[in-house]
Amino acid sequence: MRRAAVLAALLSLARPLVAEEPPKRSAVWDANCTVCHGDDGRSQTEEGRRKKARNLADPKWQASVSDGRLTSSIQRGHDKMPAFGRKLSGEQVKALVAEIRALVKAGS
Repeated sequence: MRRAAVLAALLSLARPLVAEEPPKRSAVWDANCTVCHGDDGRSQTEEGRRKKARNLADPKWQASVSDGRLTSSIQRGHDKMPAFGRKLSGEQVKALVAEIRALVKAGS
């Protein structure tokens, strides 16, 4: 019994040493968004900095935009962001909006 408690205590100490992997992005994100917004949505890629792409993981910005605005930006484009309305289905756009929202929830 005591051995199990010691083992549990040691394992709880070791857990913070294991690096958590960032959440995996969808194939649609990888193919269309990563080049500018990166895996974490922060737009710290070379292309993202060059185009001054929006930091999609910014909680203040996310609180200020509706899902409709995100959908419109993805479908029609915005500033230097190209339109994806002819390339992506409505379901893919909806999934990207959810993925963008999850950037803040994941603490990215």
